[in-house]
Amino acid sequence: MNKFWHLDECIDRKSVLDTLKTFKKDGKIEYSVDGEILKIQDIDLTEEEIEEILDLFDDNDVFENLEYGEDDEEDWGSDEWSDEDEY
Repeated sequence: MNKFWHLDECIDRKSVLDTLKTFKKDGKIEYSVDGEILKIQDIDLTEEEIEEILDLFDDNDVFENLEYGEDDEEDWGSDEWSDEDEY
């Protein structure tokens, strides 16, 4: 599963973030939102859960962000990332 995703064209941002919050609460993922970029870290997802998230992203036009990679992570301070409560 890719780490970085675009939310700028997301159809139902609230639904996507609510689903991610549930997975985070269950200890399955860590995620953060910075502007329109979503960062996800898979902690303990099953293949079925990964497929569920990917289907959710596909249904809601959340696209992989191929512009960011491991090298770009150091440019993003941990204090810049936050769970987004605004929809």
